[in-house]
Amino acid sequence: MQPIVMTTAAAPRSLGERIQRRRRRLGILQSELARAIGYGPGAISRFERGHRVPREVLPRLAAALQVDVGELLADAAAIEPSREECELLQAYRALPDSGQAEIRSLMAALAAGRVAR
Repeated sequence: MQPIVMTTAAAPRSLGERIQRRRRRLGILQSELARAIGYGPGAISRFERGHRVPREVLPRLAAALQVDVGELLADAAAIEPSREECELLQAYRALPDSGQAEIRSLMAALAAGRVAR
């Protein structure tokens, strides 16, 4: 099993930059993201260029980008997950509760060195 490597990059300064970076990381087109939040195709382009994002849109935007609203609004540098990590998280979230519990147990065992690698 290969280790997960987190990379740091310069944190986007504006909300628009954070939206764009996250959208691109997920491989989502502007038009797809706009449709997911119930807006027209030009809205995401405007948001990414720095136009005001209505407060009521932020929860839908965060959900579509698979982040917390706080992450979209945060100014601090964050370690963003890779595409592979995003896919693993999506697969984990699709599991039933019992499957998620098994994964958490395995992760704890791996971290504690109780499972041969």
